[in-house]
Amino acid sequence: MEILWRLSPNTLFKCRCVCKAWLFLISDPHFNRLRRSRSPMGILIQTYPHRNTWKSRTLDFTQIVECAGPDLQLEKMTFRPKISVPLIGDRTGWVMKYGLINSCNGLLFLSGPKVTKTLYVCNPILGEFITPPPLVYGVLLGSFVGLGFSAATNEYKVLNTSPGREAQVYTIGTGVWRGIGRAPYGVVRSPFNASLHGALHWATEGDSGDEFMYSFNFETEQFGTIPPPSHFAPILQHRERLTLGVLGGCLLLCAVADYSSKFDMWVMKEYGVQQSWTKFLVVENLYPRGYRYEPIMFLNNGEILMSCGGVGAVVCYNPETKGFRKTSIAPIDSEFVATGYSPSFVSLYDIAKGEEVERARDNENFSKLFGEGTSGSAASEMPPQKCTTVNPGYSHPAAEEDLPRPSAITSSSHEQLDFTLRIGTECAICGAQLGYVFRGKGFPMCQQCFDQGRP
Repeated sequence: MEILWRLSPNTLFKCRCVCKAWLFLISDPHFNRLRRSRSPMGILIQTYPHRNTWKSRTLDFTQIVECAGPDLQLEKMTFRPKISVPLIGDRTGWVMKYGLINSCNGLLFLSGPKVTKTLYVCNPILGEFITPPPLVYGVLLGSFVGLGFSAATNEYKVLNTSPGREAQVYTIGTGVWRGIGRAPYGVVRSPFNASLHGALHWATEGDSGDEFMYSFNFETEQFGTIPPPSHFAPILQHRERLTLGVLGGCLLLCAVADYSSKFDMWVMKEYGVQQSWTKFLVVENLYPRGYRYEPIMFLNNGEILMSCGGVGAVVCYNPETKGFRKTSIAPIDSEFVATGYSPSFVSLYDIAKGEEVERARDNENFSKLFGEGTSGSAASEMPPQKCTTVNPGYSHPAAEEDLPRPSAITSSSHEQLDFTLRIGTECAICGAQLGYVFRGKGFPMCQQCFDQGRP
């Protein structure tokens, strides 16, 4: 099992087709939890094409297979409309104007165009998605929506808050939104990915007093506040430059002050205790000056991957050499956002508890999921930066935290299996309608017939 944990998502996906035992193992929720805790995260990038084009938004996933030396060995996937994510349109006919909100255990939480008032819970690897009941008022300005998981009840939940209205929670599988009382107000920028101890954490923009970091526990369904580090007041006026994340099991606060001339990183070593905030890294004189730098993940060689909106790239910072270098992770000529992400091979059919699950991809588009693996190296060295390690005793740990569930049919060595994805067909044995299958030995077979060992 440990060997499977170490495999990249591309390779692991193909392993699902080896035999029935591997298929069930890789699709098991327990296996996926262990894999996420032991495997490094990848990077999910959403692009925003120019308004005068008809290009749709895409989600590009990059898994860093190896980061030794100056090169990054990468494997890539592209999650496109009608292949991995639902095809979303608006009244003008422009498609895929969706927004990435957050991710949870490999599931993506997406929002459609404002006029549709629609949210989506999607597993892009498997091409499956669920559409919760529409919000009456949609996602309003100042609203906060997020996907989370309650380990105590083994349930996925969606939180929605709107200014001046009662907060609501939707438990996947129930079909209804529930009111839970008032919620804190503040504009939240997406995507965000700060899930810790069963709660989501976010920082609000604008002027909201000394309280600007909040949490929501999906088990207790209670809101909370996170106290900032002491003597943190000077940076409050630049609150739009604060981001929250998770590093080594601790809450991480990143603050870019003085119009991006300095980058501070803090960790809360004891959750909820203000005195436990520790500043462990300061990077000064960022270059280019004036652009937004945001950390994405820590590599196992100690380097930090950051997105730089000004140059449209993901850059790599080395605390020892105090220098930046560009990577080939995001050669993008348009606006983008980047966040850490680890795929899951657990089917939404096992999560939905009777709720309708829809499929995004068809037979013809199946082969378009995977991209070519590439080796990305430093395109150009950037000037060294002044770096102060405030807490040298604090190490930089490695980051912690698709297909349908097909029937894999074995064959002898001289037989060639045909793993073409089929949708909306019938089982050749019992005639049952199939949502999806893998076709082997020239005929499709449903899961029930396969489990019974019927030829």
